[in-house]
Amino acid sequence: NKLDLGVNIAYMRTHATGISTNSEFGSALGSALYLSPILTPTLTGDAATDMIDYYKTYDLPRDANGNPYTVPGYGGAYQEMNNPLAMMTLSPQKNWSHKFVPKFSLDLQLWDNLKYHFSYSADMGFWGYDKATTSRFYLSGNNNASHTSVEANKEQNVTWQLENTLTYDKTIGKHTFGVVLGQSALKYKGDYLKGNRWNLVNPDKPSIDYATGNIEYTYKTDGNGDYILDKDGNKIISSTTVQYGTSGAPRVEHTMSSMFARFSYNYDERYMIQATIRRDGSSRFAPGNKFANFASGAVAWTISEEEFIKNLNIFSNLKLRLSYGQTGNQAISSYQTIASLAPSNYPLDGTLSSGFAGQTYKGPLNDKLKWETTDQYNVGLDMGFWNNRISLSANYYYKKTNDLLQNVSIPNSTGYTTMWTNFGHVKNKGLELTGKIIALDKKDWSLDFDGNISFNKNEIGGLTADQYANQLWYSAKEVFLQRNGLPIGTLFGYIEDGFYDNIAEVRADPIYAKASDDEARRMIGEIKYLDKNNDGKITSEDRAIIGDTNPDFIYGLNANLRWKNLTLGLFFQGTHGNDIFNGNLTNIGMSSIANITQDAYDSRWTPENAANVKWPRVTTAMTRDMKLSDRYVEDGSYFRLKTINLNYNFGSVIKGISNLSVFGTVTNVFTITGYSWFDPDVNAFGSDASRRGVDIFSYPSSRTYSIGFKLTL
Repeated sequence: NKLDLGVNIAYMRTHATGISTNSEFGSALGSALYLSPILTPTLTGDAATDMIDYYKTYDLPRDANGNPYTVPGYGGAYQEMNNPLAMMTLSPQKNWSHKFVPKFSLDLQLWDNLKYHFSYSADMGFWGYDKATTSRFYLSGNNNASHTSVEANKEQNVTWQLENTLTYDKTIGKHTFGVVLGQSALKYKGDYLKGNRWNLVNPDKPSIDYATGNIEYTYKTDGNGDYILDKDGNKIISSTTVQYGTSGAPRVEHTMSSMFARFSYNYDERYMIQATIRRDGSSRFAPGNKFANFASGAVAWTISEEEFIKNLNIFSNLKLRLSYGQTGNQAISSYQTIASLAPSNYPLDGTLSSGFAGQTYKGPLNDKLKWETTDQYNVGLDMGFWNNRISLSANYYYKKTNDLLQNVSIPNSTGYTTMWTNFGHVKNKGLELTGKIIALDKKDWSLDFDGNISFNKNEIGGLTADQYANQLWYSAKEVFLQRNGLPIGTLFGYIEDGFYDNIAEVRADPIYAKASDDEARRMIGEIKYLDKNNDGKITSEDRAIIGDTNPDFIYGLNANLRWKNLTLGLFFQGTHGNDIFNGNLTNIGMSSIANITQDAYDSRWTPENAANVKWPRVTTAMTRDMKLSDRYVEDGSYFRLKTINLNYNFGSVIKGISNLSVFGTVTNVFTITGYSWFDPDVNAFGSDASRRGVDIFSYPSSRTYSIGFKLTL
């Protein structure tokens, strides 16, 4: 018997301080882009005095000379845009995190061909933030503070996973058999604790312990602003605000349990078969649907080992692969299938009393939810030539995901707006090609290239009616259409049909044939939208498919050059054929004091520029209705040199050091694209596949320079 023990421990710590770089409106980046270009950063003299007096109940942020930063359009012109320089004077939020990942393993050789393996791993994350408002600042109507405050947040989650397997391997001549029996379990638990208080005693020491946290009262007043008194002459309280608070609870907890078995057979490294069956269970589903079975299988044939292929003297490797597999998805919240209560007021003896009622934010209870299942088929071919100096691989796949776990829209008359259900399916099919060329392989010199290109098409099916992904923001709803036969990522909106250049064009449009003279004149220089159903008006029924955020293909290329101990590596990547919804352009209305791009200004409608117009005429009226149209859809194709890496290997420089290497890296070196904004490699909604390819005040990828060393003892 032989026993092996393994221990691996990893720890990561991060601390970050700063202001947000991504936000729909009001961020430093968004404000800097759209604030009026003639806005002065600070005010002096009488202008400063007037602004300070206007906001006399606030402590306006000031520069090093004591001049107040300009409040954009003070008096109410802006509600969301902030002076970015003033934002940077406020106390930044301090984010921190600690991650601890231990793993322990045990391998015991029970007999010559039978091995027992045990592993236990944990992923423990601790993170939070500290933020303080150390002054009663005013930046805009939506970003101000009438009091100082402090807030601290601490969160943690722990995921542990254990696995037990028995592996039996046996070789008889050219035949090799393998059997694996296994069991695994996982548990996740997370909780948080947050506290806050108002009214700092000392703004230089923003701590919950250094805040009074008194209660503030609001009193009833009459039309003249005078307090209304009761019969005893006391002010009548209209509302009470508690200036401190704590919250915390177990947020989520879920468990998984699995059992699996795998059989494999290999004949002379020529014919290979593998089959797997597993049964997975999740606590997220209701009884009766917690467990599901998933099967997979694969066969491979190393054709290059056959004599009739060897006699060709063409292939150094030729292998055919076929596989089928099922996987499950349990991506719902931990308590989605359990009835929940939420705080609610209810009438009791003629007065409202605090209590609980059935929650509404999760939608109606659906305890019939079950595993989402994906079936995938693969056919692959691997080829190698000239001792694998050239190698190619092609893989075709077809994948269908059934019983999609979706939060679909339902009629508001139900008392809810959405409901979780197993609804519809998605098909994906595609081709992946990879290749490698070793162009040079000498003692002092080597040069190789490896690249890949992938094609994928997806298609929605099984829906009973059109659905839409979640809104992008409050004025951008129903942008992503989900319809049978179309891919996820389909953009939906109005189609523009030029501009109204004169009164005759306006009158020729049935929509404005009977409009008043004033309304007809107002439409000169305005966008003309296509009336697709020819009903004489522009409505939501005129919307059409205006784009697809899925690329036709994506690709990457690595080039590595070595001269003795010096290595240069280049990595290129890109996409082709994908659209981007450029939400940044929705803020260019040509009808306000906000900043606009130079291109929009130069291509605005004027009588003299009617032939080259891209944007409507400038107007001071706020009646313009710019619809979500193909104007905001752009080609997102790009080619980028993502990384340059230069490395020098010194080898063993002194006793006790087996290897020392130093390296320098540059990322995001250059990008070639036709996209008009900062960065085509953008996705404002992160991992949400239903809303990918959106750019709205997204901070562009930065070019970074780094140097480092790697030491091996």
